[in-house]
Amino acid sequence: MSDCSFEVAIVGGGIMGAATAYNLAKAGVSVGLFEKGRVGGEQSSRNWGAVRQQERDPAELPLMLESVRLWTGLEEELGTGLDWYQRGHLSLAYDEKTGAEFEKWIPIGREHGLDTRMLSSKEVHDLLPHYRDSDCRGGLFTSSDGCAEPEKVAVAFARAASARGAEIFELTSVSSIESQNGDACALWTEQGRMRANTIVVTTGAWTSRLLKPLGIRHPSLWIRGNVARTNVLPIEIRKLVAWGKTAYRQRSDGRVNIAAARRAFHDLTTDSFVYGPAFLPVARDYWGRFRFSVGRHMVRSLMGEFADFTTHRTLDPTPEWKVLEQAAKLFAQEYPEAGPIRLERGWAGFMDFMPDNLPVVGEIPGHRGLFMAAGFSGAGFGMGPVIGRIMADLIQGNPTGHDLRPFSPNRFSKRIRTRESEHA
Repeated sequence: MSDCSFEVAIVGGGIMGAATAYNLAKAGVSVGLFEKGRVGGEQSSRNWGAVRQQERDPAELPLMLESVRLWTGLEEELGTGLDWYQRGHLSLAYDEKTGAEFEKWIPIGREHGLDTRMLSSKEVHDLLPHYRDSDCRGGLFTSSDGCAEPEKVAVAFARAASARGAEIFELTSVSSIESQNGDACALWTEQGRMRANTIVVTTGAWTSRLLKPLGIRHPSLWIRGNVARTNVLPIEIRKLVAWGKTAYRQRSDGRVNIAAARRAFHDLTTDSFVYGPAFLPVARDYWGRFRFSVGRHMVRSLMGEFADFTTHRTLDPTPEWKVLEQAAKLFAQEYPEAGPIRLERGWAGFMDFMPDNLPVVGEIPGHRGLFMAAGFSGAGFGMGPVIGRIMADLIQGNPTGHDLRPFSPNRFSKRIRTRESEHA
């Protein structure tokens, strides 16, 4: 196959790309979705499954409010079960400082119509009848938040898109984006040249590498998340997402996904030194939560492996088993009635973090017809449905109903040009 043509070509088969393909196909737009591995194979299936409005940046809240509304009808819309539960998000407090920080966020949520409130220690224990941690002083709770099964959602969007005429190309990497006179016009793929009037980049952790040859700066860093899954536990956690000494969500089969709460890992690569300075402000704020490692990812980046999108069909980093085992011990202390806990499976995935923790959404200035939705900084799963709708509207020239200026693709390049001009 070579020199095929689509109205819109999407690079990246995670939840953002698949949701965008679905919304475009539903509108009758000719669309091709290109994924170097399998649809949903990377972070879209490796996250915790949280659909969270709570503690979001105020700029993201309007999008999340709409996204939650979309989630409530998504199983019917896509014609398949997604294990969607709307039973809340709970962040636990063990000291006065954390409780005070939670209290400060409540007016932000209320301003946007959320039902967020502080729970007392007794209310937390009533909400979680098997929870037995006497250190808990209360928690921040948003009952309208929800969760779903990550392994199902991107695939469901892609299948629904295909049923409406979209073409899905798995195991088909995109090596480069072609432009003429500043207009994006084609993709070079393993199956040949694919022409398109519009190109959408939804490539997650790979975004900076794909855009770099076009002179587009996307200063994201790979942050590794680690998750483990337990055996079936004889307790009920009400299908909500909780953050405490650990982070956890109970699946519909009774197993529990557990992760280390507020712990981030960064495997140093050559990009760490290129984009690292942009992250110094956020690193100072969250320094105690970061762990850095030098190992095979640095060697691979030095060897240029990550510049070739066929060498890693799926990023599948090794999980931090010691950290996950410690998280499981803490969970067992909080839930002694769960009985013996075994970690049946563990995995890790790379999230693309931005210096301001906000995503990049929109058309890239100076590159007409080239759009992107990336940099969701570990909180993109819940946004998937609304981003798919917004991207489809942007591409078709329809109003999105949201202020997207905080997510502008050129907000970092502007800053760099200003610095350069000051030193010229």
